[in-house]
Formats: sequence, structure tokens, C-alpha cells
Amino acid sequence: MTQSDLPTGLPAREPADAEPASTAPAPAAPEDAVSVEREPVVEVTQREVTIERSVRVGRIVIGGLVAGALIAMIACLFFPIEEGAEYTLGQIVGFMALIGAAIGAGLGSLFAILLGFAARRRRGTGIAIQSDVR
Repeated sequence: MTQSDLPTGLPAREPADAEPASTAPAPAAPEDAVSVEREPVVEVTQREVTIERSVRVGRIVIGGLVAGALIAMIACLFFPIEEGAEYTLGQIVGFMALIGAAIGAGLGSLFAILLGFAARRRRGTGIAIQSDVR
């Protein structure tokens, strides 16, 4: 038993060199019509551009937010809670996480602004090549 004799659940295929089942005559091309192959037209333009680095502000602010929340949550665990207090440790941790996140986001955005000023000092020029193909 060969591999082609195994049942695969797929319909049987005809060999590549066999004629298709329905042999309809191909429409005859008029002899006076010439098939024209168009060559692609490529327009190349070179421009001098200014290259400057930028800071991903969103990532830095979110990083500061998360770091501030975690630091505030851990810091509140070091202070004891009085016996007759009307709040629980969970409430304190959540409230401090909100405050720490706000402070961390503010510090992260300040850090992003400072990094942005430092990155703008490093400017350069380059040549951009634009190719339009039609």
C-alpha cells in the first residue's frame, strides 16, 4: 500500500500533466491586438531631513505611577494600626496606593520632560530617499 492509496478524506487530485475534466476551447486572441507590458516608472526623490530623538512619555509616566503605588503600599505596612481604629489595613494600603500613584505619575512626567530636553540636544541630519513606483 503506497502513501497515495491511504484514505485522507480529501478528494482525489488529477495529475498535473492531465487535461482538465472540461476542455472548453480557449478564446482566440485577435492577431492584430498586441499585448503591451508596461514598464514600471520609478521616481526617486532625495531630501535632507532633520533627525531628532524623542522620549516615550507614556511609558515613563506609567512606570512612575506603578513604582509610586508600590512604594507607598509597602511603606504603609511599616506603621502600626491602633486597636480601636475605624479603618483596616486594607483601606490604608488602598488609599496610600492612590496617593503614591498620583505622586509617582507626577514625578514620572517631570522625569520624562527632563529626558526630552536632553534628547533634543542630539540632533542630526540625514538624507531620506523616497521611491514612488507607478
